[in-house]
Amino acid sequence: MKIALCHIPVEWESPELNLKNCSRLCNRIINEDSGTDLIVFPEFFTYGFSMNDSNAESEEGKTITWLKETSSKLNIAILGGVPVISGGKLFNRAVFALPDGNLHYYDKRHLFSYGKEDKVFSPGNERVIVEFKGWNILLQICYDLRFPVWSRNVNLEYDLVINIASWPTSRAGVVEPMVRSRAIENLSYYAFLNRAGSDPESDYMGERYISDFRGNLLLPFLNDPDDMFTIFTLHKESLADYREKFCAWKDADSFTID
Repeated sequence: MKIALCHIPVEWESPELNLKNCSRLCNRIINEDSGTDLIVFPEFFTYGFSMNDSNAESEEGKTITWLKETSSKLNIAILGGVPVISGGKLFNRAVFALPDGNLHYYDKRHLFSYGKEDKVFSPGNERVIVEFKGWNILLQICYDLRFPVWSRNVNLEYDLVINIASWPTSRAGVVEPMVRSRAIENLSYYAFLNRAGSDPESDYMGERYISDFRGNLLLPFLNDPDDMFTIFTLHKESLADYREKFCAWKDADSFTID
């Protein structure tokens, strides 16, 4: 499977401009004829990491509508994050759009209390695993990376984690070792995508990593010359072979998450 991680600079609270830029970028990826299966955008890719609750969209809002329509039009899966109001609560939501029009939602479990995210958003309470082209994909958002229990791969229920983020430069040094650790301990691939650019609060470096199940960072299949996206290739057969030979998952502790 080929995944395009789009490490874009997000224009602050400018959804129309961001969606226009993302449309152009999607077309460029398609025109590369790279065989990309999934395009990934960061957390809050149409607004930036804003606590302004007036940005919250309905489930039929402009960002989710764009994800659904663009996925269908280009016949490619697209993942991105958006603030959504549902049932009177505000959620930090990842939306996985499939070309057949189906949508999968994951609401961020671990809200960043240091930045007062928990004062605005409600936490999600369910892990979400999406089946796509024979891969089981666990969705995560930013701060979730720091919590290994939430990532625990019980009985190999997933093959890949995708974490979309707005992770400030001031704490960037911890990302790579945690990405590699989550991949190693769960015998899975782990993909992490951060936004680039800046906003009124922070700067962002646009990190994009995919670690394999041994903790090795994958080399890109293709780098965009304008540094807007990077395409990686993942191999399901290599993962299956390694899991069969090294069965550490069978010795894992049994537990449940409240």
